[in-house]
Amino acid sequence: MLKLIGAICIFAACAIAGWHQASALEKRRLFLQGAHQGFLALMREIDYSAAPMQQALSAAAEMAGSAGALFQQTAQRLADSDGCTAGEAWQESLEHCLELLPEDKMLLSLAAEGLGTSDAANQLKTLELLRLRLEKAEADAAAEVAKTGKIWKTMGWGCGAVLVLLLL
Repeated sequence: MLKLIGAICIFAACAIAGWHQASALEKRRLFLQGAHQGFLALMREIDYSAAPMQQALSAAAEMAGSAGALFQQTAQRLADSDGCTAGEAWQESLEHCLELLPEDKMLLSLAAEGLGTSDAANQLKTLELLRLRLEKAEADAAAEVAKTGKIWKTMGWGCGAVLVLLLL
C-alpha cells in the first residue's frame, strides 16, 4: 500500500512538473501578445489623443491583457516622480518585472527610447518598429509552445512512469 502511494506521488510530481514547464511557455506567449496589444493601444493614444503620457499608458494597460501590469506600473511611476521621463519610468518598470526573460526585457527596453520626450511621429516610428519585433517574438513563442509545450507535458508523464517502474 505504501509503495502504491509513493508511486502515485512520484508520478503526479513528474506530471505536474511537465505541465508547469509547458504553462510557463504559454504565459510568456500571452505576455508578449498582451505587450503587442498594449503597444498598439499606446500608438493609438499617441496618434489620435492629446492625453498626457501617463493617461496614454493607463489606457494601454487596459488593452494589454497579461502585460497590463507593466504599462500600469510605468504610468504609476510617471505619476509618482517629478522630472522622470516616460522612458525612464518604462526602464524602471522593466527592471522590476520578474517574469520576463532577458531577451524579452531587451526587446521591450527599445520602447524607452524617446518615449514621452520626442515628438509624436518619432515615438510612433519607434513603437512601430518595436511592434513588428514583438509580432515576430510572439510568433516564435507560439511556435515554441506548440512544439516544446507538448514535449514538456509528455516528458513529465513519461519520466513519472519510468521512475515508478524503476522503483517497483
